[in-house]
Amino acid sequence: MNKRKTFIKPGIILVIATMALLLGCPSNQEQRQPKSGSIDFTLNTIEGQEISLKDYRGKKIVHLVFWATWCPSCVMEIPKLKKLHQAIGNNPYEILAIDVGVNDSLRKVTSFQERYQMPYKVLFDEKGDISRKYGVMGIPTQSIIDKKGNIQNQFTQLPEDPKAYLNQFFPG
Repeated sequence: MNKRKTFIKPGIILVIATMALLLGCPSNQEQRQPKSGSIDFTLNTIEGQEISLKDYRGKKIVHLVFWATWCPSCVMEIPKLKKLHQAIGNNPYEILAIDVGVNDSLRKVTSFQERYQMPYKVLFDEKGDISRKYGVMGIPTQSIIDKKGNIQNQFTQLPEDPKAYLNQFFPG
């Protein structure tokens, strides 16, 4: 009888942990219906620079990436985001990677950014307020905000070819 109880507890913990991982980090290419308007926010980059979404209005398309250091699907998106960042060139397009703050610290995010050499702006949402306001249910979640401040698209994964992806915004 004691042997059975010993195996049941670890088994239940394993099932719960697996479910949390799968629900917390979706890796399918799910598309979500765009919302009408974005929600303005101000956060600091990990270097301490203050960034306000409203400062981009009328100037750039903003690509929000909600992520965390502990999310395997988020790590898999980094090479594609780096390629996208390189392909942007002089186009008015800005990537803002927002760490959702859950189980992360500023120190951990800074170390992660250095390890993976993320060339785009990395912001820290310590309390998770911004991700909640944007209705983020799983990570990575990516939102495209047009120059007028409207959310045009939400998805979990970028396509492999960043230049083809950018052509939808900047043909030619």
